[in-house]
Amino acid sequence: MALPGKSATYKGPVTDTDRWEKFQYRPDDIFICTPPKCGTTWTQALVAMVIFEGADHGEKPGVISPWIDADLAPLDEYLRLVDNQTHRRFIKTHTPLDGIPHHNECQYLVVMRDPRDALFSMMNHQDNMSNEEIAATLLTRDGHEIDHWIDGSLDPTYFDHQTIETHTHFLKTYWDYRDLPNVHLLHYYDLKQDLRGHIAKLGDILDVSLDGQQLDEMTDAGTFENMQKKGDQYAPAAGTGLWKHENSFFATGKNSQWREKMTEEQLNRLDARVNQLLSEAQKAWLFRS
Repeated sequence: MALPGKSATYKGPVTDTDRWEKFQYRPDDIFICTPPKCGTTWTQALVAMVIFEGADHGEKPGVISPWIDADLAPLDEYLRLVDNQTHRRFIKTHTPLDGIPHHNECQYLVVMRDPRDALFSMMNHQDNMSNEEIAATLLTRDGHEIDHWIDGSLDPTYFDHQTIETHTHFLKTYWDYRDLPNVHLLHYYDLKQDLRGHIAKLGDILDVSLDGQQLDEMTDAGTFENMQKKGDQYAPAAGTGLWKHENSFFATGKNSQWREKMTEEQLNRLDARVNQLLSEAQKAWLFRS
């Protein structure tokens, strides 16, 4: 199998993968790769604890770990930020693997979530965004948003608009390379089930030795409840006015909201659509809530 490489372009009201062209990588860079609302911010927080080897590092992970291919700030501003960093860098993206640079020396942490949970988390996310114009592009909210999400297709020229196909496409681009030593598939459900174990796993992946006390402190600090209390530290772009309420960025963190909000007909239609988009193995791994 050929190694992955940037072979596709994704554009949207926020995303512009052409911004990677000026990015200069370092061999120990860490890429945090997720669809929206799948544990990006959580993973950034945990990675910060691991690379700084402590829970009380005082940094804002969502600020020092920029979203390079998002047109939310001038590219040169992001590049100056990462170029001046002396610590090990960790960078966020919501782009499929074929839209970002791949370097064998770098580590790619790929975090997925049951798409049904991501959908309802995205609705909360929209409601908390200060920029209502951008928020409106993420999901069609007309009372039939679940149906639009099920039936909608992937459009690389309007990539920020969320559908089930944007989510499954993201997974498939990384899935094919999951056996590479630097591509690591993680699942939000597993993080919820065993946070301490996953922090230890991050330490192993990133070659950082963590003792039992460090793991205990990071596990306590990394719970969803504690991150919610410190929204001014952990919310993406904290302090920039992106959110109406930074603590509300962490809406509930709970899975399975869809069980109460999706009809049997919608669930059946979603199941049929996913059967067209994913293999049985991919579906079984992804749909866990």
